Amino acid sequence: MQTDTELVTRLADGDDAALEAILDAYQDAVVRFARTVTRDANTAHDAAQEAFIRLWRNPKSFSGGSLRAWLFTVARNVALNEFRSTRRRTARIEKAAQPPQPPTAVARASDAERLKQVRDFIDTLPEQERSAITLFAAEGLTQQEVADVLGTSAGAVKQAVLSARSKLRERFGDSS
Repeated sequence: MQTDTELVTRLADGDDAALEAILDAYQDAVVRFARTVTRDANTAHDAAQEAFIRLWRNPKSFSGGSLRAWLFTVARNVALNEFRSTRRRTARIEKAAQPPQPPTAVARASDAERLKQVRDFIDTLPEQERSAITLFAAEGLTQQEVADVLGTSAGAVKQAVLSARSKLRERFGDSS
């Protein structure tokens, strides 16, 4: 009987019989393990299949030790990634299915007051910072476009925007 390392070496040399021997030795165990992770037979089979495909495509990714443990690890990672992806996809679908709730009158008034405070504060900034932050953040110009409008360099615009943002954070916290 050949060792795992010998089988993987044969696989790397293009010996398909080595893959068959690896599948015969470990496929059932990897699928069983993946089933405990996924709790779904189809996903478990997919995760196990992906583990063997990864070994077949890149046998050098197995660096020795227990091939069985390596296959378990790959199948587990694939299963967990699929689980996370499915959970994110489900959350996006659920969020999209819920119509957005219009803001309440209190929230609109609060937002309007906050916006007025921010605008009033921006009016107190030095002219270069005030113009740079307004053109960059509110009007959507690039730093180079702002520099062209203000007749200065993109570096000076970058510094002015950073300074204005820093002052806004100091005044209003991280949410601004």
